[in-house]
Amino acid sequence: MCGRYKLTTNRNQLKSAFPWLDDNDYFDIHGPINRHEIFPGTPLFAINNQLRPEEDWWTIRDKNWQGKMFDAVNAKAENVLKAAMFKTAFLIDRILIPATGLYEWQTQPDGSKLKFEIWFDEPIFAFAGIARDCEIKGETKRCAVIITTTPNEIFAEIHNSKQRQAVVIRQDDHEAWLDPKTTIDRLTRMMQPLPAAETHFKQTDSMQPKQQGLFE
Repeated sequence: MCGRYKLTTNRNQLKSAFPWLDDNDYFDIHGPINRHEIFPGTPLFAINNQLRPEEDWWTIRDKNWQGKMFDAVNAKAENVLKAAMFKTAFLIDRILIPATGLYEWQTQPDGSKLKFEIWFDEPIFAFAGIARDCEIKGETKRCAVIITTTPNEIFAEIHNSKQRQAVVIRQDDHEAWLDPKTTIDRLTRMMQPLPAAETHFKQTDSMQPKQQGLFE
């Protein structure tokens, strides 16, 4: 799963990562984004299929197949077209969720957990997300989840309890991911896990980043 991430950026850095992003007054209103740990159940910064930034609520709430209310912060890539709460959003309302790092926890033999920060080759990368309206505490909000997939070797070793990793959309695929006309076959290819060679990590209490250190 992906349950924590960070985004520290400004207008120029964001424009470098998303050069087609429409000019707008988002940063004039909000200033630079300096969020070092973003949690589910809080607003997140996203880019919609109009190539504009928006603020979404990180949790989609809907009824499950038993009719009970269910909260989701992630959607599995292999099930996103099978789940009623995600299917329409995946087909017509995909978003990009910019990030500069994410956090995962490694379960130790004694039950304790070590926290790791993970990032990729691109200084600002983009999670694959979907968005839709849902009701949160009696209020209609535009809500979002991050899509996850099977892990590469590094995520499998760090996120050893869940065996998942967040889907990251490569920069060359950003516009295609947002385009409602992109074929399912191409979207499926985009949702493959980034390889270990592009994945970097460190324990959050360590000053020295590593890439392959878990396997030394």
